[in-house]
Amino acid sequence: MEESTLKDLDPRLQKQIENARKAVDKNPAYAVDIMTNIVGRHPGCLDARKILRQAQQRVSGGKSKGFGGFLAKVSSLPFSMGSDAKVKKDPAGALASAEQMLNANPANVKAHQVVGAAAEALELFETAAFAYEEIKKIEPKDVENIKALMSVYIHIGRSEDAIRIGDAAYHQHPSDDEIQGLIKKASVEQSISKGKWEEDESFRDKLKDEEEAQKLEQAGRAKTGDAGLRSMIEDAKAAVAEQPGNINFYREISSNYRKLGEFDNALEWIGKARQLEAGSADVNLERLEGTLKREKMSHAIAAKEEALEADPENAGLKSGLEDLRTEEREFRLSQAEDLVQRYPNEFSYRYELGELYHEDGATDKAIKELQLAQRSPKVRISALILLGKAYKVKGFADLAAEQLNIAKSEIPGITDQKKDVLYELGSCYEAQGDMDKAMVEFKALYGADISYRDVAQKIDDFYSQKNQ
Repeated sequence: MEESTLKDLDPRLQKQIENARKAVDKNPAYAVDIMTNIVGRHPGCLDARKILRQAQQRVSGGKSKGFGGFLAKVSSLPFSMGSDAKVKKDPAGALASAEQMLNANPANVKAHQVVGAAAEALELFETAAFAYEEIKKIEPKDVENIKALMSVYIHIGRSEDAIRIGDAAYHQHPSDDEIQGLIKKASVEQSISKGKWEEDESFRDKLKDEEEAQKLEQAGRAKTGDAGLRSMIEDAKAAVAEQPGNINFYREISSNYRKLGEFDNALEWIGKARQLEAGSADVNLERLEGTLKREKMSHAIAAKEEALEADPENAGLKSGLEDLRTEEREFRLSQAEDLVQRYPNEFSYRYELGELYHEDGATDKAIKELQLAQRSPKVRISALILLGKAYKVKGFADLAAEQLNIAKSEIPGITDQKKDVLYELGSCYEAQGDMDKAMVEFKALYGADISYRDVAQKIDDFYSQKNQ
């Protein structure tokens, strides 16, 4: 799993986060609701998690400090039995569960520990450091937590901070060999870093690279339209000539070509970025490359469809469109299967693969992936709904109803997703011949949206038969 920032999120989510941030002081409960949902969907976004933590603390009103010891013991009971095993088996699920505990009590040390351990398992080391820092605020003398924090600090390059908190702990625990060992390790890492800074030109240029990238971005904001994008591309290319190892400029060029709809050029520069040492193991670049390929195919399909509308009898256009659709489909499937194979515990990938299998009629394969996809908080409800539909295709109406009822219970209010669940659930009961149960669901849907699919006709038919 990748660490991310607020800027990496969908602009619509950024707006929600800004509203939540503003509500932290005046309406913290609202902020908690919003940010819990966003953090659940984007567990790698530390900035979002920090806002959530502020809101949780505002809701508690500082009362958790007075009852911290007691509440932490009471509310940590669900974690005390098998929490380590849960973290190892399903770190993403453990992370989400821990946040729910922190919503109830932000001073719950055990919940913070689970956040830290789960984050480490997911390789979200900045998030892990944040969790252990929160524990340090609550229990500053917890030596095991200090050692955990030191270890993470060393891992993320904060050796100086590791030494600082390690020295303080060592004065309190001079016989603790583990603390002494971590201090030595941090000191070695610090020395190596300083040596590289002094000896290696790339280290001395690192800050300059970042500064140049920021300047380029700021300059770009003043430029609009296609001409502005091309000007930004040329500026970035000039920067590449001066600093060929700075991956930020390659991203900038590719991004602006993408905005222009020039996907071949965008892919070319992403390919160049992936050839750099810094880009060779960058998973985000790999994903972006796949996204660009899909977008290229989608634009080509749209162009063919537009041409076919103008010339509907053109056999060549029809054939070309069908070939493009097949190619795009095969690419998406191949990419999804590859991602699942390489990242088997990234369950959102399994949902995407299950969805493709379902659309292709490979129902058994879809069921297998969707059963696993439920473990991801990000796609759990969608996976439950699609699993219900897959069971329905198999003729297993009772199993379908079980999944749909679970999904129904987890969706608050009447949303488009809830409407879909109500309709599908009613259809399952209808297939079983249980019209009383079917009508409960159809009536609920009818009351919310009379125009949804054929629900009005179903209600009319039911009462017509009943009154005969």
